Amino acid sequence: MGMLKSFRIGRVGGVEIRADSSLAIIAILITIQLYGQLTKPGNFPGLSHPKAVLLSVASALLFFASILGHELAHAAMFRARHIPVSRITLFMFGGATQAKTEARVPADEFLVSVVGPLTSLAIGGLFLLIRQARLSSLSPQLEYLLRDLGVVNVTLAIFNLVPGFPLDGGRVLRSIVWKVTGSPATATKVSARVGQIVGLLLIGFGILLTLKSGQALDLWLALIGWLLYRAATATLMDVHRRQLLEAATAGEIMAPPPPTVPADMPVAAVMQGYLAGHDGEAFPVMEDGRVVGFVSLRTAQGVSPDRPAREAMLPPRGVLEATPGERMDAVAGRMEQILNPTVLVVDEGRLVGVIEPEDLSRYMTTGTKLTPQPGV
Repeated sequence: MGMLKSFRIGRVGGVEIRADSSLAIIAILITIQLYGQLTKPGNFPGLSHPKAVLLSVASALLFFASILGHELAHAAMFRARHIPVSRITLFMFGGATQAKTEARVPADEFLVSVVGPLTSLAIGGLFLLIRQARLSSLSPQLEYLLRDLGVVNVTLAIFNLVPGFPLDGGRVLRSIVWKVTGSPATATKVSARVGQIVGLLLIGFGILLTLKSGQALDLWLALIGWLLYRAATATLMDVHRRQLLEAATAGEIMAPPPPTVPADMPVAAVMQGYLAGHDGEAFPVMEDGRVVGFVSLRTAQGVSPDRPAREAMLPPRGVLEATPGERMDAVAGRMEQILNPTVLVVDEGRLVGVIEPEDLSRYMTTGTKLTPQPGV
């Protein structure tokens, strides 16, 4: 949901734990709110300000520990389902457990999603149980904070089970639709649409609540709704992108290839036949059916005219190869790993086309396939 820069705070069970910069904002707000409640006239007479600060900070830390417990439950279930976890990041509106691969079957999605809210429910119940026990050693202030922590965790558990993606409840809904339809894409669309509706409802309710109460803090609900709507919309766009990529091959997206230069061609012939009038253009150099480099006017200048083109070329950097029949979702995945990538589409040792980032962007915008796949 648009996290800021994060920093590492440690590891738990081999999982890296990171904190987003926005966490400091909510930590300060929670501490201030708790301090205000503890020191409000008539609430806890005789409570010193230093003790109120200490209790407020401790409660805020327990709150974040509860969120971490929620995310660790997700991580533990990921591992139980043999899905590796890369990291957990805590941020302003909760946490995110990032897996290295997606759920393979609906059961993976269901179990990983439902365990988080159940953990929050258990944590909240534990706080309320301790408070309800009314142990003699508990001060009224501590009982008050335990009640708040319990109620907040139970509320978070219920809220997270709302069936709107990307909330845990939305992922539970996705797993059910996936199981029924057999299509993860359809399941994601359905849960993301519900997520958009939930987001809009939260925005409207938050605004109405603010107008009624006059408290700017009630806009927090509208902000959460807005972020939920944005996340659900981004998910829908991602599904559309994936479907477009899965429906195309490199041979259907590629642009015609530029003329290729034989590696043993003399530089003089390259200058005359290729580079004249093409100051900023680079041409692929072919040897044994492979692109071994690129030659341009800049790289050829200063090289003896009788030397071969291979001595005037630069090695290929940021260059990938694909076959005409390779699906574009796989090609695009490799392109994302490189800055300014160029994909050479090679068919049985012959360069038949190229794919630049602009070609991919054009296809993603229009959905139009420029060229038929060779041999089809």
